Amino acid sequence: MKKFFHYILMAALIGGVIPFTSCSDDDETINEWNLSYISLLPVDYLKPLTTEFNLTHSEGIGIEGKVDFQFIAVASKPVDQDIAVDIEVTTDLPVSTNKIALSSQKAVIKAGQKQSEPITLSITDWSELINVKAAAEYFLKINMKSINSNAQGVTVSDFNKGFAFTVKKAAEKPKQDVLVTTPKEWIFTFMDGVENPGANTVAGTGSNDVATNGVPFWLTVDFKSVKTISGIQTQHWANMYAPTKVELFTSDNGSSWKSIGVFETSSYLQTIKFNQRIDTRFLKYQMIDVPGRVDITRFSVYMYQ
Repeated sequence: MKKFFHYILMAALIGGVIPFTSCSDDDETINEWNLSYISLLPVDYLKPLTTEFNLTHSEGIGIEGKVDFQFIAVASKPVDQDIAVDIEVTTDLPVSTNKIALSSQKAVIKAGQKQSEPITLSITDWSELINVKAAAEYFLKINMKSINSNAQGVTVSDFNKGFAFTVKKAAEKPKQDVLVTTPKEWIFTFMDGVENPGANTVAGTGSNDVATNGVPFWLTVDFKSVKTISGIQTQHWANMYAPTKVELFTSDNGSSWKSIGVFETSSYLQTIKFNQRIDTRFLKYQMIDVPGRVDITRFSVYMYQ
């Protein structure tokens, strides 16, 4: 019978109307009909509650994702005096308590009101979790610790006393050699005499190829910061317009160059992989052997990221 009353009270809590009154205006007896039941609800309690937070973990980047949740303390009917609800957060997350941000330790329902101001729980700093390389799962709970009030007939509801969440961290994803084409973010410089140096697909500034009539040409790329690279890929209109031998260079300043090596090439799509990863800001591509007409339509780089 008691749970039946509580179901009715919870419906009234959400709908904002208590459908029952005391049997007598003179009856001061506190019973299940006139108690004020205190609960915790999400701020947007009409939407399904998200109980899982997911974190990604990537080598060189770290852990990304956040815990962000807003909730309120709610009374089943307006209270005649302020009610302060002490909030308790428990978790097995290996993070310091000062990194678990709670906007308030108390949810206060003001006299004459039915709900408190929203409280926000937030965790965004995962620096202490960085050494956990494997996938991991943790619990996070928010509960009412106690109620402080001089009001009569205030009690904790049997329902919605708190929230239980799961925080899942994915296993660390190692860096990989990824083929990157971001021409508008890089600075290309072309040898004097090439066709379409300012409006070409290589640098992303146009729809034309960079080409010459049988003259080996070079280009340089400024990545704007030091990158770890492991190879390149060039694309040409067709096999007959592609070079058959090229040399690659690196530089720290864009003027003094160090050779990576000379490479035999073929096909309209040419991939050159290095024996080891190289850190450089500048890269130079120099054609050596070319056909009667040679071009480049795309220049991509394998980067360790």
